[in-house]
Amino acid sequence: MRRPILAVIVGVIAVYACMHFFILPEAPDVTRIENITHLESPAYHPAILALWEIAVESTGVENESARLLQLEVNLAEDGAIRVIWLYFYGMEAGEQHGYEAYVGPGGTVSAKSQKFNFSVQGVHPLELLREVDAIALEDIPFRDRGMRLLVSVNAYGDHYNETRGRLYEVSKGAFMPVKEATFGPDVSWYTITIIPNSGAGSPPSGEELPDCIIAFTRQDLAAADSVIYG
Repeated sequence: MRRPILAVIVGVIAVYACMHFFILPEAPDVTRIENITHLESPAYHPAILALWEIAVESTGVENESARLLQLEVNLAEDGAIRVIWLYFYGMEAGEQHGYEAYVGPGGTVSAKSQKFNFSVQGVHPLELLREVDAIALEDIPFRDRGMRLLVSVNAYGDHYNETRGRLYEVSKGAFMPVKEATFGPDVSWYTITIIPNSGAGSPPSGEELPDCIIAFTRQDLAAADSVIYG
């Protein structure tokens, strides 16, 4: 039990270390782009693909260099979009940048970026964003409680089973049940986690597991040491 807990702690520390530039607004090299446009998102359908296009155009990131760090979407009880955060890395004018694109409750899009000089890994955002876009969020059992969807990168190895929640492989919006998945320490992978807003601010465990959905793309499961379907 200690190894999964340690892996989660290390992963959280790594993510916050990578994202520190987004919570230091006083840093002199942060570039802000406010009130870029208005994004229309129908109920249960966050316009994340449209947000990605806006982020590429407004920030000047070299599209092919982009690597996804995290996507977070918060939906109200009626499926209305409360907020969307999209964090990614990329090159701009030959320099590495970290980027954030943000959509507020009114649909206004803003963005900011900051230079940094350490290497990053990950996949281009578009494939994962397409997978999320294909999920029928209106069919999620706890949709009437509102929900939080989190796409995040993981590393250092981990083991997933029924104690973590309901596990699935997701492909083009379709879910296939997974019983267990084990990732080794030398790979990185993404998880798509969906929890109700009335729950805690992080994925639940133990007795709360029916209210936690963890999905992996087919590509990420291919990098796992072992996968048991069921």
